Amino acid sequence: MALQAIKYDTGKLEILDQLLLPKESKYISIKGVEDGWRAIHNMQVRGAPAIAIVGCLSLVVDIYNEEFEKKKVLRQEVEGKLNYLVSARPTAVNMKLAADDLLNMANDLAKDENISVSEMKNRFIKAVEEMLEKDVADNSAIGQHGATAILNQDNVRNGNVRVLTHCNTGSLATSGYGTALGVCRSLAFHKRLGRSWTMVRITAVINSLANFQLKISLNGMKMDFFNH
Repeated sequence: MALQAIKYDTGKLEILDQLLLPKESKYISIKGVEDGWRAIHNMQVRGAPAIAIVGCLSLVVDIYNEEFEKKKVLRQEVEGKLNYLVSARPTAVNMKLAADDLLNMANDLAKDENISVSEMKNRFIKAVEEMLEKDVADNSAIGQHGATAILNQDNVRNGNVRVLTHCNTGSLATSGYGTALGVCRSLAFHKRLGRSWTMVRITAVINSLANFQLKISLNGMKMDFFNH
């Protein structure tokens, strides 16, 4: 069973409310940057990659059906709302980096006299939508390359391996597959994962999310948890 923390389709965004997990799996609708800001600030979405994607997609939802007469107005709206989203959780580095990249793109598009306001908007939306696709692809690649690197070690060429991961690194923290937990998933797929541990901060929420995430992603294989 795969966990899908983010659901997006043509201007419509839903996220899995992580405050309710593991007791209840409920998706909430994100109808714009106000909802995106609250979801990030209230920790209904967690993990640096997921925060950035939800934040940026909430901006797409906000402008998706809006008409702009001038590129300058669109650029100003993008800048203001990206800065607002960054303020939801200033320590979320990925959100800030994504905001900077998207603002630079908006500035370049606004300066290009050969690009209309509608084309500028469409290119901006496409760039954000591609962030979601790229994160899934990057996570899958991390899992595959990580598993290969581990299995190529001389001391683990035969038999199963044991893996220790740190913090929240599964599909709930990303747009899909997971980072470090993605490596475990890849090892499990190849039937080479013997046992895994995760080291988490000593909070009830992170503990329960890590437990839930590992059991779902690895189909109940043997796992242990370290608190620090």
